[in-house]
Amino acid sequence: MLLRLLLFCGLATVATSTLAMTLYKSTDAHGEVFFSDRQTPGAQAFVIQERRTERVSRPVLERPKPRYPQPAYRYPLPWRGGPFRLTQGPNGSFSHTDAKSRYAMDIAMPEGTPIIAARSGVVMNIENEQVGRGNDASGNFVRVQHDDGTQGVYLHLKQGSVSVRPGQRVRVGGALGLSGNTGNSSGPHLHFVVQQHTEAGLVSIPYEFNQPVGTLPNFALGN
Repeated sequence: MLLRLLLFCGLATVATSTLAMTLYKSTDAHGEVFFSDRQTPGAQAFVIQERRTERVSRPVLERPKPRYPQPAYRYPLPWRGGPFRLTQGPNGSFSHTDAKSRYAMDIAMPEGTPIIAARSGVVMNIENEQVGRGNDASGNFVRVQHDDGTQGVYLHLKQGSVSVRPGQRVRVGGALGLSGNTGNSSGPHLHFVVQQHTEAGLVSIPYEFNQPVGTLPNFALGN
């Protein structure tokens, strides 16, 4: 009896996890009750229904669209005239060895060449009174804060030539001053560097001009 009841429960369990089925309860000549999936005369039918599980659709989370890096800003040449020669590039052995100047470029040009903004922004600070090497290795300079937080710095300008003031907004191509030979400079040239603030302080970052720097006599070497 117990065995048959367990068989019934087992069949019921299978039924609830698979399909609906009918079982028949019968009593034999000895009065024992048994169940079968086959109908016999006088058997009582029991219908075992399938257990239906409703599937709850999970909400589809929209994945954030990947943000592809925007093309790097390519700087127009920050001077008028030329073309002039690149005399020291990134990681140069002469002076581009520290974090603030690692990716700077030196372009040899005659003193008095017009220096212009290579990117729009707001003038942060300037130096305009230094004579010769002076006390500041940068010489006379202009520092411009760009809209993306980076800064463009134009160094070694001619004394008294800086034509902008702190707080002034400049546009691409706007006049900043004239090239010179002030500060730590071995000859007339422009030192141009792009920097940004980090936890370690100001560091130079890589940049590219939007056209190649041509080759002309190297004025820094006097030829």
